[in-house]
Amino acid sequence: MSFTNQLLNVNSLRNQYIGVRHGESEANVAHLISSHPPVGTNIHGLSPTGQKQVVENTKSFLESSSPNASYVIISSDFRRARETAEILASTLSLSNGNKPDVQLDPRLRERFFGIYDGTSDENYELIWKTDEDNPTKNVTDQVEPPESVRERTTALVKELEDKYENQTIFLVSHGDSLQILQTAFQRLPNANQQRHLKHLERAEFRRLILK
Repeated sequence: MSFTNQLLNVNSLRNQYIGVRHGESEANVAHLISSHPPVGTNIHGLSPTGQKQVVENTKSFLESSSPNASYVIISSDFRRARETAEILASTLSLSNGNKPDVQLDPRLRERFFGIYDGTSDENYELIWKTDEDNPTKNVTDQVEPPESVRERTTALVKELEDKYENQTIFLVSHGDSLQILQTAFQRLPNANQQRHLKHLERAEFRRLILK
């Protein structure tokens, strides 16, 4: 099985990218892994705490940003990410009076966790350890390989580079998907090194800078 990092030969970017992890979700509250698209796109939206997190973190982001920035929002179509993106768009509109459209893209979906989907989120630690120690075992467990996540997320960034220029582009996604995308920006050789990078908190805004 072979996958391609679409940013491998990209030396500079025309846009600024901000990874945004969704706020606390109903699945987080229930301590469940929710990665199956028919489920995640319909249920497990944001908790009330998650909604507040997104509003507060958007305001904090704006305090340190250029007032003349032009924004684009691309989001996973999972419900918790969609709701995060809509709150982000609404809060941005209060700042500059112009509400950006939310564009949904399945390439920003949660990583699929195979046999662990619907189980306790304590299993994340097992999955991540297996990523590094024995990735073949995770494939056997039907877990999406990190390299697959990196290929689809970097393909989206490459496409956005062809489409936009001088934009601040928010990529609203999920913890593992954004951790793995960061390995491409950081030029790490393997996508399964995602846990070597600083963990993204819920509703965190993180600038993705190409090394």
